Formats: sequence, structure tokens, C-alpha cells
Amino acid sequence: MNIDILKTDMSEDMVADVIEITKTVFGKQKLHKDLATAFKAAFDLKHPPADNKATSGVWHCIAGSDFACSVTHETHYACYWSVNNVKMLIWKSKDSPFD
Repeated sequence: MNIDILKTDMSEDMVADVIEITKTVFGKQKLHKDLATAFKAAFDLKHPPADNKATSGVWHCIAGSDFACSVTHETHYACYWSVNNVKMLIWKSKDSPFD
């Protein structure tokens, strides 16, 4: 399995978690949507919101061989990487309390 971190502003510990979780979930899922769902669920368990509220931030994950996106994320909470020609993106964002 070839995991290549392409861009991140996460801490080294969080990047290590990204790599560890990728190794755990990658071979078990055939569809990209299932891969993204499994990765997000595992990352949620490892890094839950401090007070369990969306206003503290929630994780989002995309997986695919071809996608485009534009996201706003919290500083130090985004990672874009490649594993065996599948690109993945995870980021944390906060829901606005003004919605």
C-alpha cells in the first residue's frame, strides 16, 4: 500500500492517525463512498468534538479517483492524501451558530 500525504496542515500526530486509519479501512471497502464513510467513522472515534456539539467542529471526508472540491476548514484540521491511486481529503469545519 502506497500512502502519500500530498498536502496537510495537521500535526504530525494527526497525520500518523490518518496513515494508521487508512491502512485499517482501505482494503476492506470496495466503493469510494464506503471508504470515505469508514474513514470518517474511524476518525470521529479518534478525534471527537470536545463537547460533542457540531459548533465545536465536525469531520468530513471525500474519497475518489477524480473529484474537485472547494472547502473551508479549520486551521490545522485538513489533510489531502493518495493511497493506491485513490485520493482522499478529510477536513474539520464548524457549523455556524448564526444559521
